[in-house]
Amino acid sequence: MEKTKVNYEKMYYGFPVILISFYDRNGVPHVTTISSSYTLKNMVVLGFNTKGFAVNEIKHVKDFVINIPDRSLVQEIDFCGSKSGYECSKFEGVKLTPVKSLLVNAPVIQECPITIECTLTDVIERDLYQGITNVLAAVQGRYVANEYLDQEGRLQPSMLNNILYIGDGVKRGYRYMEEC
Repeated sequence: MEKTKVNYEKMYYGFPVILISFYDRNGVPHVTTISSSYTLKNMVVLGFNTKGFAVNEIKHVKDFVINIPDRSLVQEIDFCGSKSGYECSKFEGVKLTPVKSLLVNAPVIQECPITIECTLTDVIERDLYQGITNVLAAVQGRYVANEYLDQEGRLQPSMLNNILYIGDGVKRGYRYMEEC
């Protein structure tokens, strides 16, 4: 297979799109779209633009929720990813319902089938990676819609209809997971 060296600013090779919800310092619910994340056991890592409204509020309020949307929410994902929380409260611009979380001081998005309640533990910003803030958090609770669980309460992967974000910093797009 022949390859060409490319000089892209970014390279997203298929990361799950997630919605991060939180209350700002005034208690107003907010939501943003990101695709830079991973979890290991009870730790989660999220990558943000350093200047973003969401990360700067989360640094202060500490609690947030990771909401895993399905492909029925692609318009909401686009809206929440293209608008800044500095400009508007995105919950007012989309048909998403913020509901008080059970374990953390942050809203859960009712329409998302999977939610993960989190509390900020560390913020990593390095001169080498100007403009990028990594947030480490402890998972406080996980919730899965009943129809996504089998009779033993285990996740049914075939039910997930995740959206993957793929792009090179200029051209971007979504791919959808197919049933297993």
